[in-house]
Amino acid sequence: MGVMMNKENIIKVKKSLIDWSASLKNISTELWFEPFKKGSWGTADVISHFISWDKFMIENRINCLLRKEDFPQITVDAEAINKEASIYARSGISKEDLISEFINIRTELLSLIDKIPDDQFSKPCPGKEHITLGEYFTGMAEHDIKHVDQINKHLN
Repeated sequence: MGVMMNKENIIKVKKSLIDWSASLKNISTELWFEPFKKGSWGTADVISHFISWDKFMIENRINCLLRKEDFPQITVDAEAINKEASIYARSGISKEDLISEFINIRTELLSLIDKIPDDQFSKPCPGKEHITLGEYFTGMAEHDIKHVDQINKHLN
């Protein structure tokens, strides 16, 4: 992992995806679904993937932090969550609606992250003591950037 980000930078990175995703409304439907390489995801799948993980973070991470509870002891089946996201992206939902849904959930996520006290970012994750909250969110922000780069490269 790179440099650990503070709360302000985490919010900045996570927020940058809002304008970026809105700009994707201009791409053709063909390009929207086109896989990055044979057998891989396309742009639509990634946007849906962001929605799924933002929901997951709100429900299973941020709401717990705000209630001062440990993260729930659940087995996170990333594979299943990602597969479901991909199915949803290709279920007939329009590009505009999927992007709007992402922008709405991301806006909610940001307002909730903003409510977490700054000093909590240097403390261990409740129930995941091996990393700090800042490290956890930095990882999430870097994951966003990785996908944005992947899509930008594909579209160019």
